[in-house]
Amino acid sequence: METKNNHEIMKTVIETFLIEETIGLIHDNDQLDKWNSHVKDLGLEGQTKIVKKDKSPIPFMHLKTTQKNICQEICPMKVDVKKYSITPIPVEILDLIALSFKEEYFHKIEVWYDDKAPDPFVVGLIGEYYSYNEENKSKCFKTKKEAIEYSKDGKANFSNWSAEHYLIGKWADVKRSWEELKEMAIKRFIAKEGNEFRKQIKQGERGLEDLETSAFDKFN
Repeated sequence: METKNNHEIMKTVIETFLIEETIGLIHDNDQLDKWNSHVKDLGLEGQTKIVKKDKSPIPFMHLKTTQKNICQEICPMKVDVKKYSITPIPVEILDLIALSFKEEYFHKIEVWYDDKAPDPFVVGLIGEYYSYNEENKSKCFKTKKEAIEYSKDGKANFSNWSAEHYLIGKWADVKRSWEELKEMAIKRFIAKEGNEFRKQIKQGERGLEDLETSAFDKFN
């Protein structure tokens, strides 16, 4: 993973999450051919799920469930990268987004941000598309094209719940470790959930206060 801070005027810390072991395969065709050959000869089916033929393997950090939860708690707003308009996307991250489109690493690329203090994450998703046929039966497909061909109305939907998530990059005013991000996420989660519970308690207390009146109205 790489961290840069070459936007001193903007005071922006840029982090990219490239995996060293796979960086060399992006532009080195000989190494890529060798890698693909080993994967094929060894029957490594799991590896074929994260790389397309003649394409380099995904060079970005795979988000574990807990890391994904941290990112989503800190940045609950999500938008397709093509629609993001809150803050400028640093050129270093645009380079990686362009690479991802060129190599077709992902089905979808999103920017996750917070509406008050964006500090965005750029996340690549690999999942499935689903659509409905004339009999209103749904079916999942690996590609959008297959889903559209199956659909009755020429539409395909992306399934987020089963998707794998990869962190391409992030930028913020201050660099924070995963442990610091985790602490931020925990505080926000407790504050948010605590507020909801307090609302429910108040509603319950009001219900108890009105219980005798409600009973009288109902049975008299």
